[in-house]
Amino acid sequence: MIKTVIKLLIVLAVLNAVAHAGLAAWDYYQLRDEAQQLIVFGAQSTTAELHNRILAKAEELEVPLEPANLDVQREGNRTFVYASYTQPIELFPRFTYPVDLSFTVDAFSVEAFTPDDVRR
Repeated sequence: MIKTVIKLLIVLAVLNAVAHAGLAAWDYYQLRDEAQQLIVFGAQSTTAELHNRILAKAEELEVPLEPANLDVQREGNRTFVYASYTQPIELFPRFTYPVDLSFTVDAFSVEAFTPDDVRR
């Protein structure tokens, strides 16, 4: 009986760690995808606006991204975003492990066509 309880506790601890790591990964990919979408379709936005919108998404996802760790630069119609943060992941109740995460995305901006842009 006691072996069964111990095995069950170990399984629950592993599932807890996997779930928390999976949620952190999910938030990471959502933030990276949002940054990519913003720079692809944000041709009319300034780098400061893009910076603020990425930070707003990070706050919405509860990702601990500090403004100083987010860099948005534009060279012509190509935009670069670099972000890094440390995400504490609860591997065991009351035991968190800090994981350093970062991403870099770059893209050429896409602008909407106007009727004057279309040549017949």
